[in-house]
Amino acid sequence: MSSSTESKSLTQEVKRSLLGWLREGKYPPGSRLPSVQDLVAQLNVSRTVVREALHSLAGMNLIQMRPGMGCFVNQLSSDIVFNADVFSSLLGMDAIVEVVAARRLIEGGVAREVALSATEEDFEDIEEALRQIKRAVHRDRPMYSATPEFHVAVARATHNKVLEKVVLSFNLLMAAGGALIERHNPDRKYRVDEYESHRMLFEVIRSGDPDRAQRAMEEHIGQTLTALLEISSRPLAGDAGLSVHPDGRLEESPIDGPYTSLRNETLL
Repeated sequence: MSSSTESKSLTQEVKRSLLGWLREGKYPPGSRLPSVQDLVAQLNVSRTVVREALHSLAGMNLIQMRPGMGCFVNQLSSDIVFNADVFSSLLGMDAIVEVVAARRLIEGGVAREVALSATEEDFEDIEEALRQIKRAVHRDRPMYSATPEFHVAVARATHNKVLEKVVLSFNLLMAAGGALIERHNPDRKYRVDEYESHRMLFEVIRSGDPDRAQRAMEEHIGQTLTALLEISSRPLAGDAGLSVHPDGRLEESPIDGPYTSLRNETLL
């Protein structure tokens, strides 16, 4: 292994350690990280490696480097949350697996209830959300901001406010997960397939068969988990991050994305 490759690997290891501390709340917003000298001693790496890792976190807007004062943890703002790379780095794989598993259980039951009791007006609302996904395909636009709305519309059709709010609470996670999947499937075929998946799900729910509706929803959400696990199983490279804006735009941001080894790091 060349010295530059070894240095880059060490930098990623230090960055993973620092991200782990932030996830665990060891250093809450506003607190100061250990000095470079202390990190060098604690992590047994060079000053150059520590500085590179800190600059990477600063580039992700997770910390602020103040000359002569040290590095301070930033408050988690909406700009940070809507950056898929940063957001993914703040959640561990175990957390994501549990979130998707919870979605599968909850939304499977939601689809079952909607198949049994939804009104024609409810189905019109769901179909409008489906049309938004179709428009994104036709305009060659990202879909991750449209697909969560489809699931919320399905939950709304239960006329159970608690279920609707639970599914709505998944929105940001669904959008960030979708952004990561779309990043690794930039071709039009993926978007067409994703639309077809939602269209077929809608048709099954509308058929009024509760067993088929529940099974279809569970399989549909299971595909998301499969895609995320597939992404996590391969090393990823690149200095550009993917910013997810509230208005639905994708924009490359010049940050050092946390993708060196997602299997052992984090994923959303």
